[in-house]
Amino acid sequence: MEGLSWLWPIGLMAVLWAGMSEEEARRALARGLAAGVVALTMWGMTGFAWAFGGIGLWVERPEFQALQRVYTLGADPQPLWSVIGLSGFFFHAVEQSPAIAALWLHYAPAVLTGAILLGFGLEGWSPFAVALVSIGFGGFVLPVGMHWVWGNGWLSRLGLTLNLGHGVVDPAGAGVVLALSGGALLGLLLPWSPRQPSPERVFPPVHLPLLGAWGSLLFGIGWLFWLTTDPLAAARPALDPVLLARNGWLGVVGAALGAGLYTGLVAREMDTLMILRAMTVGWIAGISAAPFTGPWLAGGWGLLIGLGTPPLVYGLRRWGITPQSLALLYGAAGILGLLAVGVLADGRAGVGWNEVGRETFMGVPNLGVVGVPGWGSPADPGQLTAEGVGGMVLSLWGFLAMGGPAAGIRWGWKQWQRRRKKAVGLAAPSPVSSQNPEEGKTPEGVSTDS
Repeated sequence: MEGLSWLWPIGLMAVLWAGMSEEEARRALARGLAAGVVALTMWGMTGFAWAFGGIGLWVERPEFQALQRVYTLGADPQPLWSVIGLSGFFFHAVEQSPAIAALWLHYAPAVLTGAILLGFGLEGWSPFAVALVSIGFGGFVLPVGMHWVWGNGWLSRLGLTLNLGHGVVDPAGAGVVLALSGGALLGLLLPWSPRQPSPERVFPPVHLPLLGAWGSLLFGIGWLFWLTTDPLAAARPALDPVLLARNGWLGVVGAALGAGLYTGLVAREMDTLMILRAMTVGWIAGISAAPFTGPWLAGGWGLLIGLGTPPLVYGLRRWGITPQSLALLYGAAGILGLLAVGVLADGRAGVGWNEVGRETFMGVPNLGVVGVPGWGSPADPGQLTAEGVGGMVLSLWGFLAMGGPAAGIRWGWKQWQRRRKKAVGLAAPSPVSSQNPEEGKTPEGVSTDS
């Protein structure tokens, strides 16, 4: 069952391929492979330690004893929250426990999904350049975000520290993986990839519709298997797999219906590629909230997502994002996926999530994760605020951590080019000094008087 989780990144790759020509797909595959291989390598070397190096402090199981070091503010040996993990580097912990090895392997598809989104979106970059940025992405940037939400980091503890609901709740990784990767992609595109505004008022063509259809299905199926086979599931509140699958598919069906209605009314024909993209966006924007809500809310949310996907794609194209870099669309969907938890959750699941409300929450026994406006509760639990903070922090972390160095290198490159041009201009001989010194002189004995 764990092996089916790899359908998640494979499905995303197929959906991204559907809108590319043969040559564009070839280049994108080279970038995606470079990003994926390097990111997975760095995940094993350092990333896993940054993400789950302190999980043994909160999961009281003997097989996780090798993962009990974190960095936090203060000297508490059992801190309430942490900033980053500090144990398990270079496969050290993986070799000590089969459970740790299973944990490392389980989260590898999530790393690969983020790397594929990054690699496919960096249109115009060489595979070598993509591999270089993937070192930092898979080895530090993405794992830090994973620690903040999944490794009992500070975002997951906002419910205990600031009374913001249950803290950031993102069981599927819509924000941790997709929103963070989208922010990182935008940070790399802005300084190095010139925008190409498109004046076209038609939808982009679909090159491989059948591949895109299969990709959207495999993307969701792999994600569902990944979510239901989490090795840490025993340490967290149980999620109903039937409810998760039902609401996930209802959201996707609603998104497909919404995109079909929009394109049918605007373009007088249903656009295949737009519907496929809307289905993928529907998965991303709805799967994290699927275990916490009902069918009508899940389907209605998907319908709204489907209606909003075509205008978002059109806006990105008008702004200058190339068709290949429309991978940013799925990063934006990741933020919506986090907000969905704060909007749709009705308290039916998630009792004790992030150690909040194990017995009672907001005075109600056995109340799980609750969104806004509390669905009948007298007060706002703050869950939407927590999810909004999580989406903003994760996307900004990816944007600044990857885009900051990229902008600095770009600035240094421009400065070097300017100085080089200036130096070449000073060294070049002037046209006057290059003339023959004898030219312009009047020969001796010849009068200039007329």
